[in-house]
Amino acid sequence: MSGLSSTEAKLLANVESRREEIIEFAIRLVETPSQNPPGDEIAVAKVAEEQLNSLGLKDLTILEPKPKRANLICTYDTGRPGKSLILNGHLDTKPPFPLEAWKTDPFEGVLKEGKLFGLGATDMKGPDAALVYGLAAVSGLGGAGLCGKALLILSADEEHMAMEGPRFLVQDRGIRADSVLIAEPMGVEKSWECIPLISRGISCIRWRIMGTQTHSSISDRVPVVNASLEASRLMLFLEENLKLTYAENDLCPLGPTVNLGATMKGGQAYAIVSGEAELVADIRTLPGMTKEGLASDIESVTEAFRSQRPGVEVSWEFLPGTLAWTQPTQIASDERLVRSLQSATAKVLGDTPPLGYFPGGTDAIWWQGVGGIPTVPGFGPGLLTHCHQPNEYIMVEDIIQAAKIYALTIHHYLGQE
Repeated sequence: MSGLSSTEAKLLANVESRREEIIEFAIRLVETPSQNPPGDEIAVAKVAEEQLNSLGLKDLTILEPKPKRANLICTYDTGRPGKSLILNGHLDTKPPFPLEAWKTDPFEGVLKEGKLFGLGATDMKGPDAALVYGLAAVSGLGGAGLCGKALLILSADEEHMAMEGPRFLVQDRGIRADSVLIAEPMGVEKSWECIPLISRGISCIRWRIMGTQTHSSISDRVPVVNASLEASRLMLFLEENLKLTYAENDLCPLGPTVNLGATMKGGQAYAIVSGEAELVADIRTLPGMTKEGLASDIESVTEAFRSQRPGVEVSWEFLPGTLAWTQPTQIASDERLVRSLQSATAKVLGDTPPLGYFPGGTDAIWWQGVGGIPTVPGFGPGLLTHCHQPNEYIMVEDIIQAAKIYALTIHHYLGQE
């Protein structure tokens, strides 16, 4: 690798010398269950705490907003005033269903053909291991020439309700920094696909359709409205006619996404004309969109359906809690963290990924959307296409590359420019 300073070369050599150790740690994380729901990160947080201690990182705290919900915070302070950087990964995973589709035990880290298989290997225990060893490489050099501090935060509850992790840390504990790097896997077609500046927001809409609940044997004799049938008609109508209002963004040229039929319910039993049905859509929004603007678009298309089906009673609402609306975010391209990542990736990968967007929502909704901290919403090893499904895996080399990128990013960010 060309253009490396002597310190950068030492950082990369440190990571490379610990290659087997890093993967062994990733395996230990995978083999410590933390599926959510039900939600219990204590055991895996203790594994990470033990590893950080062994690496000489002693300033460790576990914050529990509720029993069994663990947020592990490791502070590396150079002892000199300067910028502060949060390095964030989550400790919880989705459940491993369906179990019968797994070719290996989801709670066993299996190495095969350069891949690490296991629940959470990509999302995101492999990335967590890379964060730990990236920070350890920097701390191992003693902080010469650096100022400020880095906080490694391995947090809870990203995969379910998102209430006991960064939301708790930002809103209840007032944790702040100058920038946040979230290590969610960033790749759809290839690893390190882009440096995402945008995190789409999430908004879930539920339509309710009321029908005529009566004995099905008389549906040919009296007028009835079959709520399940009308829900199907509504979904097809939405597919053709729902138009969202948004400003185009060059970083996310495909715009927002609409996932119709995220869930559907209808009917009561056989022999009954369906008296009630519901349809839920999962909408991923862009910066600049608002809840009020989205509500206007939804009401407009719903009213258009009502006018076509005047005998059908249709209403809609936002789902409760954080599913109603989470704020899309965007970090500026000239932020110090973005420049640090560009410098690090050029030296590790030999090229700088283009700027782009993260397809889904991440904990950027709390760090930046609520806390106001400029946040890179997801720049980590692995592919999103390997997440949330049986036989999840991550390439071993991606984890090692990630640890090197994080080490150089921390060093650049805390460096005295």
